[in-house]
Amino acid sequence: MRTFSKIVFSLALLFSQNLVAQLLPISYDTLEIKQELIINGGVDYYSSAIEKDIASKFIRGGFIDQTMKDRSFSKHGAVNRLGGVGLASIEYRNYNKRIFKKKNWGYVIKGGYDVFFGALYSKDFFGLAMYGNDQYRGETIDGSGTNLSMTAYQKIGFGLIDRKTKSSVSFNVYNVSSRMNAQMRKFELTQDLAGDNIELVLDGEISTSNSNKFNQGIGFGVDIDFKLPISYGKNNTIAFVQFQAQNIGFAYMYEKQKVYRLDTTFTFSGLEFNQLVGDDSFFGDSLSLLDSLGVTSSLKNKTIMLPGFIQVGKIVDEHSTKKLQSFFGLRLYPTLIYSPFIYAGANYKPLEWLNVGANVSYGGFGKFKTGLYSSVRFSNYSIGLATENLIGFFSKKANGESLFIKLRWAI
Repeated sequence: MRTFSKIVFSLALLFSQNLVAQLLPISYDTLEIKQELIINGGVDYYSSAIEKDIASKFIRGGFIDQTMKDRSFSKHGAVNRLGGVGLASIEYRNYNKRIFKKKNWGYVIKGGYDVFFGALYSKDFFGLAMYGNDQYRGETIDGSGTNLSMTAYQKIGFGLIDRKTKSSVSFNVYNVSSRMNAQMRKFELTQDLAGDNIELVLDGEISTSNSNKFNQGIGFGVDIDFKLPISYGKNNTIAFVQFQAQNIGFAYMYEKQKVYRLDTTFTFSGLEFNQLVGDDSFFGDSLSLLDSLGVTSSLKNKTIMLPGFIQVGKIVDEHSTKKLQSFFGLRLYPTLIYSPFIYAGANYKPLEWLNVGANVSYGGFGKFKTGLYSSVRFSNYSIGLATENLIGFFSKKANGESLFIKLRWAI
């Protein structure tokens, strides 16, 4: 049984290493400009319970000792999360070329690579992956409610942007290059004290790519970015609030997906479960074995929802006379894997060309995190460097790692 669980956790951590963070505080430049180019990139993964020393071993290789296992295992609760979410993007904005003569709208062109990965799982599931089934003799291992999801996709988009407010909307076309989804409504493994007789109860569905092609699905969606001033009195703006919706849309998987439906109870004796994880496992193509286990396999085209998000928050005014400004907000994804994510921080501007700041956050794939960032401006250029998991830089006991960069050019 340990082999099957380790495969799941290895895939989880491998995919999450390719993610990019997206929380770098947004500085709102209220000056009217002609053109703007913005590039984002980075990496971010974290968990509610699995420590970085274990995660790094799955990714880079190495030995996981008993102390590492015990320390992470003790952090697990009834419901746990692991994953990452982010983007790598480039965006060009032209405010000078007006699409409509009587409107104050320029245009925006963008391209990007997005990945969403998440895992919702029980403490027993992690224990099975780390310790195997020996320590659960005479007990029932309950992994019910396990939910895994991963989608990798690329996009190109074109839209309109308001010259004064910098609010924009773009319509995007997506290429889905990889996808996996698993939902285990029921997953129970019961064994006797000797460990010889095992009963496994399964009820769920696993859907995964059946092709190595880069183009597996096509999608359509929108990005929305509205910036609203909060004022009192006439011409007295005290703050700016941003409403942002990214990658809201659907995709059609024209490359058929391999779908396994599991609704079965089977018992075996004198056999380790990892013998079923191989060429003749229910992840293989042996239909005779699938039939004997009560597992059905089929190829299907699917329509999926893109893993977009909605975020509302107060942002930093780049041209405010205040040296210290706050920022805070809320982000939501339409999935139970990702819990509501809240963040808050302070931006300090000691010099006209320098910003430094710190933030705290809670939710998403994990619990409490602290972050640190700095940005500098050179004439028309600016660069920002940040981490959303400061402890991850210094401690193996942290629950993830984060580092990302933002470049901006404006004239």
